[in-house]
Amino acid sequence: MASRLPIPYLRLMVCGTWVALALLTFLMVGGSSARSVVYLVAAAIIPPFVFIGLWNDGPPPTVGEILRNTEDAR
Repeated sequence: MASRLPIPYLRLMVCGTWVALALLTFLMVGGSSARSVVYLVAAAIIPPFVFIGLWNDGPPPTVGEILRNTEDAR
């Protein structure tokens, strides 16, 4: 059965890249106060949660696809 995503772990790769970039930016700026750590956590966690929540998996399967899958399973 084919995957609906062109790359199976695309969501996780995009979110991981975002977190890594946020951490690298934090390290390059040299933030060390408690407030900057809170900003880092907010900048690294909130956008990936929004991204995953709004991700659309594509159109739902059609009746023909469902019937074909059940026929192939027999």
